[in-house]
Amino acid sequence: MAQQLKIWSTVLLCVAVAQAGLGSGLGASLIARDKSELLEKLHSFNAIVVIVVAAVCVVLAAVHLRRGGARWPLVFAASLALGAILQMILGEVRVVGLHLFVGVLLLCAVTTFCSYAWRHLPSGSAVAG
Repeated sequence: MAQQLKIWSTVLLCVAVAQAGLGSGLGASLIARDKSELLEKLHSFNAIVVIVVAAVCVVLAAVHLRRGGARWPLVFAASLALGAILQMILGEVRVVGLHLFVGVLLLCAVTTFCSYAWRHLPSGSAVAG
């Protein structure tokens, strides 16, 4: 289970970085020219992907805990999922300044989660399952 959590934390990092890239492209389109409807749709869709992948991490972390693993992955993953939901709500209601700030914090937290998953979860089948 630890190996799956490591893999999914990496997937979460990838979709979160993609989200930042889509958001920065959308922001640039607001400054340089008319807003890109395509980038806005992709950014909105990818927000849902980030939430879903974070939820997968929550489930995997819960199973890991039930099998005798550490509690921190579950708390961290649940916090990331809630942060991603908050981030999506801020974007939907167009609180842009806070949306950008929370997005930066969320990306930092996802990076930390992925790093911790690879460094602090057991390898092999002892607790990993």
